[in-house]
Amino acid sequence: MFRHLFIRLAAASFTIGSCLAQTNGFEHVPASGPRTMVVAGQHEAFRIYCLEGAGKEAFDRIKSDLDNVYMVFPHPEDPLTYGDPEPSKRDSFKTDRWRAVQDLAGNIAGIAEAATLVWIVTGEQRYLDKAKEFLLTSTDWALDPDWRSGSVPGATDVYYNDEGNFRLWRKLPLVYDQLRDQLTPAEKERVLDHFRERGERTVRWIRRSNISGLKRNSLEVRPSSHPVRFMAMVGLTGLALWDDLPEQARDWYDFAYKFYRDQFSPFGGDAGGWAEGNAYWRGTFEHAGFQDILLAIGDPIAYNLPFWKNTGYFALYNVQPYLHTTFGDVSNAGHFNLEPVVADYMNHLGRVHQNGYFVSYAALLDPNEPRESPSLMGMGKLARTYPTAGEFLIRNFIGSRFPAVAPAPLSELPPYRFFDDIGLVSMHSALGDPDNDIHITFKSSPYGSFSHSHPDQNTFIINGYGEGLAINSANREFHRSPHHKQWTWQTKSKNGILIDGEGQEQQDKTATGEITRFEVGDRYMWTTGDAKVAYQTRQPEGRVQRVTRDLVFIDRRYVVLRDRVETDDESHLSWLLHGEMGMGWQNLDQRARIEGEKAALTAVLATKPFTWFAAVSDKYPAPIDPRYRSKETYAWVTAEWQDHVSLTLTTREPSTAHTVFSVLWPEPDRKSVADVSAKMDEQGRLHVHRPDGKTDIITLSDKSLIIE
Repeated sequence: MFRHLFIRLAAASFTIGSCLAQTNGFEHVPASGPRTMVVAGQHEAFRIYCLEGAGKEAFDRIKSDLDNVYMVFPHPEDPLTYGDPEPSKRDSFKTDRWRAVQDLAGNIAGIAEAATLVWIVTGEQRYLDKAKEFLLTSTDWALDPDWRSGSVPGATDVYYNDEGNFRLWRKLPLVYDQLRDQLTPAEKERVLDHFRERGERTVRWIRRSNISGLKRNSLEVRPSSHPVRFMAMVGLTGLALWDDLPEQARDWYDFAYKFYRDQFSPFGGDAGGWAEGNAYWRGTFEHAGFQDILLAIGDPIAYNLPFWKNTGYFALYNVQPYLHTTFGDVSNAGHFNLEPVVADYMNHLGRVHQNGYFVSYAALLDPNEPRESPSLMGMGKLARTYPTAGEFLIRNFIGSRFPAVAPAPLSELPPYRFFDDIGLVSMHSALGDPDNDIHITFKSSPYGSFSHSHPDQNTFIINGYGEGLAINSANREFHRSPHHKQWTWQTKSKNGILIDGEGQEQQDKTATGEITRFEVGDRYMWTTGDAKVAYQTRQPEGRVQRVTRDLVFIDRRYVVLRDRVETDDESHLSWLLHGEMGMGWQNLDQRARIEGEKAALTAVLATKPFTWFAAVSDKYPAPIDPRYRSKETYAWVTAEWQDHVSLTLTTREPSTAHTVFSVLWPEPDRKSVADVSAKMDEQGRLHVHRPDGKTDIITLSDKSLIIE
């Protein structure tokens, strides 16, 4: 039945894709501007939406902050360069200066945007004057700085600080699109001369990454994270400057439109996954901005490809409302949760797709979450706010053409989902009930450890009862920090295995894994990963013969793992487990225990006693940068910078073949020690004596699973 369903879904996706592949973006471009933000013919409806409709509260807060704080905010000077901009040359102090340029650019673009929106709604001259001031002054800034000659203006050039350029270029042409008729010919010429140069440099910088050769859901041509994320602004600026710079702008729009129609996303596919992880999945906010404008101008491609219909499920199944760890790079002291910005985005996706499950998921947002909803936060701390409340005001206005959708119970959904596009399986015991949910994610990905992914094939994460239990130890202060490279980017920081102390190669698209099985039975969810290729990247050629891991979630209550490792010559196997806080190991019982603030996890190794060298550590081999731990810098982090605890079990005797069975039992009360044991019998069956008094006899092989 599942196979037939998959075939029907695949056929439906192919039909939709085939139809949309014929769509010509030019035929839906409006005859006159504005073509972005609030498009031509919608200004009166937007005013009513902001003054009397569903957008009133959001608009009032933006206007209040603009009046009380930002109307007197002076336009800053062109920021100076700060030495070699290469990420590999940064320390934490240079990273602060790199971020400061982004913050400054965010302020400028956000103020110009807010003043423009308030002027559209109120018609007051002072808001128009403020918007013009910030638009015109920033277009005097230098490009192509000679940073080797010292500290010189031009630090927002795309070749120097691409994120600073991004924050300006993604908004200011859209502001111009609204203000065009209010500018003198001389002012237009001044702005357009700058836009032409900044735009050409930006698109040239993006094209040099070979983005035109990228393929959907593929690393065949190596994608670069930032150029992919920046494609939305290429399309938006093309629309905004359609009549003003027709030669360049129409080429930019065509470039972006075909990218989204035919290639997006190289980091995911029809299942809606995102190989760089859930934190970087938030980059779809930016891509959705282009989809929103396509909606506004009536283009049928908008949100209509399978990726867009399914990508909300990537958050729904993989991100809990409480802080926990996830796969891939995460900036928030290695943690992630259902943030207000994600909840607002999911509400929008729910409305556009008429999907009540997305709306119900958004409603799980923790009421004690310290971060405000971007839709209702006003301008907030504008420098670090992305997307801004202004963007959400426009997005929600565009979405308001769709009827409100009623929430649908998440319990109606299957408790599992296989994101086959990126090699990730998510399993739940109580989807939609986070306080009582056991949540397991398992990864074996064709994307390897490329970009913001880690060398974590065949590894797992267990969250349970409101907190992380078996975690991905993944602090990241700044990209390529010593801690990031020497710990987070290493397999030893994951719940995986090592072969003679070696894991998988970092930042390598060939260090791949594969989900070879995803099967659901009456009492189980069973997935199998093959990570042979990934482990071979750090071993002599041909040495690794097999690395597989079976993960079975039984009765939605506990996990059984089976690890099989075979090497051409004798090797030592290390079995790894990581936790947030307390970690203990009892060698006689072959038992580990992780204690959290509320819950606990017991892990039992079903092997003969005294077969492991055990090491428990609460210190990183490469420490967290002290400026981050002390909150001297990057103080917005909502989680705590802290060392995690890890257990490394290494076989005492080498072998050419290792088979390890283990049982992991989460408990909602850390004060309750789970009475669970696991033993192998002579027939190779696993006997699990459960804390609830039951005994399961499990026969698990490459071909079958039997639970008695």
